[in-house]
Amino acid sequence: MDKQTSLKLPNKPDKPNPSECCDSGCENCVFVYYEKAVKRWQAEVEKIKKQQRFR
Repeated sequence: MDKQTSLKLPNKPDKPNPSECCDSGCENCVFVYYEKAVKRWQAEVEKIKKQQRFR
């Protein structure tokens, strides 16, 4: 088994359902939080992959 397939990566955040948004352009919209969560998730995945490359 190669390193890539044995990595334990976190699950990607679930995308909110469109009905969860009120469409009023709020600064604390569920989609704003989702995008922030995806960015944190991407950073964590990259960090884990980099750590595995150097093992």
